[in-house]
Amino acid sequence: MVSYARPMGSCTAEIIDLELWPYRFDEYRQSGKSWTDFVYAHPRLAGADKTNIVLDRLDGGGAKNLPESYNLAAPFGISQCTKRNPIDLIKAACAELKDVIVLCPPELTLTGVNTYTAPTIADMAKAVRDAKEFWCINSAPACLAAATRKGKLTKFWGVKDEFEQDNIFAFDGLVRID
Repeated sequence: MVSYARPMGSCTAEIIDLELWPYRFDEYRQSGKSWTDFVYAHPRLAGADKTNIVLDRLDGGGAKNLPESYNLAAPFGISQCTKRNPIDLIKAACAELKDVIVLCPPELTLTGVNTYTAPTIADMAKAVRDAKEFWCINSAPACLAAATRKGKLTKFWGVKDEFEQDNIFAFDGLVRID
């Protein structure tokens, strides 16, 4: 979805690895810095705007297989240090919002709620972008919201206590639920 980065297999330029897991996670955790402050400490990234994620190749069309108007909840993630029960989060979203669709990984099947599994990452970004309201945990969809929902209401269940450093940076429209 970006023009300024290439997959590693086709890249001939210098690679700046921003991934923390598994090799740099302990160093990151001990630093006390947010994820963006930690990875943007690389000298080649000095002065970069770490809160302006630009998806310059994401087209304006809608995500495949979604209605024109909907609210979206993304209660799943794999890197949560503050564990939350996704069912409780889905219930909270359904209690407050109408027309809720749950963003769901392909390996899960939920009954009793409308679900959406994005066929591509671009479709996930469009689904997040185009939702009337978007509710999420600190996960990849939260990063997509930071890139696509500035100024739009995004409600967020963040990680807590000693894991606060893991939370997505604040952006216009982001509201912490708890």
